[in-house]
Amino acid sequence: MIWASLGGMPVIVLLRHGLSSANVSGILAGRAPGVSLTDEGARALRANLELLPHRHFTHLLHSPLQRCEETAAIAAETAEFEHFDVDEAVIELDYGDWTGRSLKELGQEPLWATVVKTASQAKFPGGESITEAADRSTARIRDLVAQLREEERVDAEDRAASGSGTDAEKPAPPRWAMIVSHGDIIKAIIADALGMPLDDFQRLSVAPGSFTVIDYSGDRPVLAAMSVTAAGLAQSAAVGGGGMR
Repeated sequence: MIWASLGGMPVIVLLRHGLSSANVSGILAGRAPGVSLTDEGARALRANLELLPHRHFTHLLHSPLQRCEETAAIAAETAEFEHFDVDEAVIELDYGDWTGRSLKELGQEPLWATVVKTASQAKFPGGESITEAADRSTARIRDLVAQLREEERVDAEDRAASGSGTDAEKPAPPRWAMIVSHGDIIKAIIADALGMPLDDFQRLSVAPGSFTVIDYSGDRPVLAAMSVTAAGLAQSAAVGGGGMR
């Protein structure tokens, strides 16, 4: 992936939804309706958000699923967002017939080994492939980075046109955006930023309610922080990020 041609200095924070009822139950929620944050998940999420290195964001984009809507609303208690939008491109993987089943049960399926070891070849029965989900989410990140860079350019031109005062002489501040999404989607975005093959993305771990920071200011994306939580929680590399450890 060539990022150098994009120019500018955007930073993107990837926020995984807080601990949900499905996480606690070990269920692969997928796009099933009615999956909400637990009380513990909401409390931990608020504590995690206090660690954010930046509190003013140009954009917040969130998955339309309930657990991400709730997470985005809690994020808005801590940080400021100029634009706050639902985005289908960062919705959870469509796990098809696997939706709503227990991770323990799914671990016995022949497809499980493919999901874990060669994810790029995995397509869920009645759903989408991991590659399809990775492609849509990383394409949205590229578009967002380009948008942020263009907004920075316009801001710099406006500042220069405003006169020769102190503010006009300062460089335009970098634009920050937040994506509120799901474990596998965030891992796919991180893998893409690192130039990591999708087949290796299950080696990444992103805890519920954690945030990850990727700096797109240079020739290549830089992973500045990953899976940050106040409690230092880890989580399993299981598909869908449903299990906790």
